[in-house]
Amino acid sequence: MARPDDIVGYVFKADTYCPDHIVAQLPVGPSEDFDGWALAHGVTMTAEENLDEIAYAFGIDRGDEASFDSGYFPKVVFRDQTDDDTVCGVCHEPLEG
Repeated sequence: MARPDDIVGYVFKADTYCPDHIVAQLPVGPSEDFDGWALAHGVTMTAEENLDEIAYAFGIDRGDEASFDSGYFPKVVFRDQTDDDTVCGVCHEPLEG
């Protein structure tokens, strides 16, 4: 059953993304903020697992979103924060769980 507090997406660098596309938006290339933390080929993790791992490694407290900027690290979007016009910046599908 869908709940209003279900995570349906993320806000990052002034755009919204669905869970399928957020990880690919992270700056993991050489000399970028999270250099070397790209998801390795064949590794299967949910977006939440991957974000939790990177946040832990870089001292980001995802439980206190006021402690970091969405221009630096993704913040969650809950179902009750969306409307029909809230779409993923990559696939352009509505954010829904």
